[in-house]
Amino acid sequence: MAVQVRVLGDLEVVVDDGPVDLGGPKPRALLALLVAADGHPVPVERLVDQMWGEDPPARVEASMQSYVARLRRVLEPGRDPRAPATVLRTHAGGYSLDVPSADLDARRFTELVREARAVAPHDAAAAVESLTSALSLWRGDAYAGSSSSVLAAESTRLEELRLGAVADLWELRLREGGHPEAVAALEQLVGRHPLQERFWALLALALYRSARQGDALAALRRARRHLDEELGVDPGPQLRDLEQAMLRQDPSLDAPTESPADPARDGQAGGGPSRVGQAGGGPSRGGPAVGVPSDEHAADDERESGAPPPTLPGREDALALIDEAVDAAANGRGRVVVVSGEAGIGKSRLAEIAAERARRHGVRTGRGAWDLEVAPPLAGWRRALGQLLGSRDLLAHDQGGRSGAGDAASVVFGQADAVVSALAGGPPGLVVLDDVQWGDTESLRLLRRLAPELAELPVVLLVTVRTPLRQVDDTVTETLAALARVDPLRIDLTGLDEAAVSQWLRTQSGRELEAHVAQCLLERTDGNPFHLGELLRLVVAEGSLGDPTAPAWRAVPSGVRDVVRQRVRALPEPAAELLTVAAVVGRGFDVTVLEAVSGDANTVPGGLESAQVMGLVDAEGPGRFRFTHALVRDAVYESVAAPARSRLHAQVATALESLHAGRVDDHAAELAEHYRLAGPAHVRSAWVMARHAAAAAGESAAYDEALRLAELTVALQADDPTVEASDRERALMALAFALNRVARPVESWDPAARAARSAMSRGDAATAAEALLTVTGSLVWGWRPNPQWDDDAIALWGDVLAAQDPAATVTRAKLTAALAYEHLYRPGSAGIGTRLADEAVAAVRRSGVHDADRMTVLRLAQAALLRPDLLHHRAAIADELVDLALRLGHPQALASALAVRAQDRGELGRLDQSWSDVVRSHELAERHHLSQNAMVAGWCTVVRHQLDGDWEAAERQIARNDAFEATMAMSGYGLSLCQLSTLRDRQGRLGELEPTLRSLRAHPGVAELHALAMVRQGRLGELRTLLGEWREQPHITFDYLWLVLTAMRAEVWSALGDRGAAQDLYDQLLPYADRLAISVPVAFHGSVPLSLGRLARTLGHADLARQHLEAANEVHRRLGLTPWVAITDEEIATLD
Repeated sequence: MAVQVRVLGDLEVVVDDGPVDLGGPKPRALLALLVAADGHPVPVERLVDQMWGEDPPARVEASMQSYVARLRRVLEPGRDPRAPATVLRTHAGGYSLDVPSADLDARRFTELVREARAVAPHDAAAAVESLTSALSLWRGDAYAGSSSSVLAAESTRLEELRLGAVADLWELRLREGGHPEAVAALEQLVGRHPLQERFWALLALALYRSARQGDALAALRRARRHLDEELGVDPGPQLRDLEQAMLRQDPSLDAPTESPADPARDGQAGGGPSRVGQAGGGPSRGGPAVGVPSDEHAADDERESGAPPPTLPGREDALALIDEAVDAAANGRGRVVVVSGEAGIGKSRLAEIAAERARRHGVRTGRGAWDLEVAPPLAGWRRALGQLLGSRDLLAHDQGGRSGAGDAASVVFGQADAVVSALAGGPPGLVVLDDVQWGDTESLRLLRRLAPELAELPVVLLVTVRTPLRQVDDTVTETLAALARVDPLRIDLTGLDEAAVSQWLRTQSGRELEAHVAQCLLERTDGNPFHLGELLRLVVAEGSLGDPTAPAWRAVPSGVRDVVRQRVRALPEPAAELLTVAAVVGRGFDVTVLEAVSGDANTVPGGLESAQVMGLVDAEGPGRFRFTHALVRDAVYESVAAPARSRLHAQVATALESLHAGRVDDHAAELAEHYRLAGPAHVRSAWVMARHAAAAAGESAAYDEALRLAELTVALQADDPTVEASDRERALMALAFALNRVARPVESWDPAARAARSAMSRGDAATAAEALLTVTGSLVWGWRPNPQWDDDAIALWGDVLAAQDPAATVTRAKLTAALAYEHLYRPGSAGIGTRLADEAVAAVRRSGVHDADRMTVLRLAQAALLRPDLLHHRAAIADELVDLALRLGHPQALASALAVRAQDRGELGRLDQSWSDVVRSHELAERHHLSQNAMVAGWCTVVRHQLDGDWEAAERQIARNDAFEATMAMSGYGLSLCQLSTLRDRQGRLGELEPTLRSLRAHPGVAELHALAMVRQGRLGELRTLLGEWREQPHITFDYLWLVLTAMRAEVWSALGDRGAAQDLYDQLLPYADRLAISVPVAFHGSVPLSLGRLARTLGHADLARQHLEAANEVHRRLGLTPWVAITDEEIATLD
């Protein structure tokens, strides 16, 4: 069915060649205003102001909706009432008219004029045809009979365009030699429009070409007289030039003698007809230019080809900064932009406009956002990257998690690599991540990992964050700190000033208001754009926009949430109830859910229409809507009484479960949240759904989300008196496993131990063993922090082991190896731990298994033997672990086994073999996205550079490690400071770090470095006072750091000249005289003979000292440790 809208004359709508009744003046005015907006949404408050002025009726929104409904019946007579409108569309807070150009005469007229001007230089006949068709559309004055100021302005614009088109048409006809018939028509035109200089110029030229030179000059004199009498001005330069050309009979004024299609004549590259007076259509040297002024055409072209780049009042500087960042990204220099500010300040709108501006310059864009509601992990990233790249899901488990590493950091490592590969070398892009303060942990982890890569990518990452931060976890704070390290462009939005508020009011209301109105609104809202908009809608509805003294202004609340609630109260009751249900569902909601909860599908479309018109919600896609701002949803949600809110959450959960029957697991997290908020009566449903959701998240490698849901499951079970012990144990085991997945193994012990004790209390030793063994999953870190031990834990492991079936050989071996590890730091338990480790290894070897169980036993036994005195004892296990990992094809196990063996080989002075293992481990980590292993390899690389004396390379690697560590869940280990300290020591600059080391000296390793820094500063007296007596010194943990830290301590106490300390330290180190004082991933402090030589010198044994120092020198020279050769030579020189 063809529907045409005509405004070039009286407003009318024609359906199937016949006009239809539009009703009274209000629906006609509404339609006219929408047509004048040319397809752009018009805010309801502007429509109200233009249609009613200062006297709108009560419940004006209802009146507006009735007129909209009438127009829709006219414009879409065959539409199902429940189907979305496609012509008169509803938007958040307004309406738009979507009519094809061919069916809207004003737009068709504009397009035809533009087409004519485009083809005129090379095809005059086609231009004439287009202009003739365009002018034939006019039936009278545009928007005839309208009193709206907006329509009056649009009518004037169209009339000016029409007059220009008339002039273009006669200019083209003159080019074609049509001057005889043009004279009469142009005489009429100058009579009706005596101030239009272009018509006078065309008339004079037509007369001149008709051999009426005198009449032509007389016409120009008439023009001069009219202009002088009416305006008091002289003719413009075009008329003056034309007059002079006629007086000298310039040849350029002669009528054309060539075909207008002649390329020699029509080859100019203009945008419209040739200027009058250029007979051949091309430029004439010295001839007059009396056609359409170039700036007039330029203005018309700008209007017709599209608006200038969109902007925002008061945000011009911010948009310019973002534009500059986008331009830099187009040259391969990407950047992070952080936009911050309070709720409603316009962060999202700024990002939206910035993206639109970028798209106009050919930059691809993508936007993702987060809300407080439960959503799938990485949902915002997936949406943004999908829009930007339009490719497969780069973040799917088979992309980012393909290594099978089984930990959160490694998954995001792979995901980040996939994203970087997709973005590198491609066209420039802008990625908007909105409201990251509500982002899930996976999303924030990916943001931290990607941010440092942007400098080498053609992409701007625009992040918006609400400040001040409230109710956010440490992950958000850590993410913002990580972004700060990459030197982002920071834009902190504050309230609009008075000038910006005035401009904003003009944009929203469509008219100029007095300054005191803007000042009053500024005082009420502090320039917050969202608050401004809500307040504006209220006062417009009351007809008091221009009068802040009116009672309506005094009745308007000041708080933004109260303003929103007052607007909701203005809705029809069914719509308000529907909006309440929607707020319980979340910021985004499906129509089907509202229909199921309300029980009456017929009321939903109308209710949503009312809320949409008032700017409270907006369509997000087919069958889906979204609150226009989080503040709107919050205000509605908070207005619901707690009992009613709980009841609605239960109804929503029931509806969701019914609607998604057969695929409930996909919505389990959402269901768990609704059942949780539904109250105690639904707690069982809540934890069951949370358990399902946690399992699904783990299977998709969303390990942080799996942890959140596992914690929720345990917490909800605590409120369920009916939960069975076996269910509670499974939930605790899932929590322990999830903690291990996110590199928090120390925290995994408590839930695992609780589950084991519960299982033991009911005689289930097998489940108890399974529970305890969940803590052994980490291949990099142990579950017991160095150097702690736990006697209760040792007893529990022993009880569970004793209760096992003697036939459960492998389980018993794993429990035995874990028990051996628990004894590692327990005083006096070295023999017990060694015996247990040997028993476990012997048992698993006898079992004949060569699988992951064997690997677990060997790895635990190796960790239990991680002491300097047991190096040779564990060496065979290290080789066996490497071989087994190779045979099983397990890249992470192999990378970890190589790293541990590298430490053993380094300590024995087999540095070439040690670095070979490190390189292989690093290659595996990079290839399989094993982030924790990559971090360890990065630390090892710093030590290698220091051993080579390459200080610059070491410093660069420390910086890379620090940046990489900040992107991961394993941040905060402090190794960067330790390695920077040893580097500065080699550079003779350790004293620079003394204040920092002093503040952190409670850490045992840092304490040794701090003491060494004071030695370098020569502050020995202060150091003696600080340290106290030798007998008061704490023991250094006897693990893989013991040799390097003891070597540092030996140098400190040698410098202090304490013989008692020197003797004790000499006795401790002497058994390791064939070793290097090294921790391959941490630090190196020379060979052990170097420390022995220093201690012997302190004891007064010069010959023994020389013997040790010369042995150290031989080791350092053989290994190519040039910096340490120089250090040892200096020590030897002190003996001479």
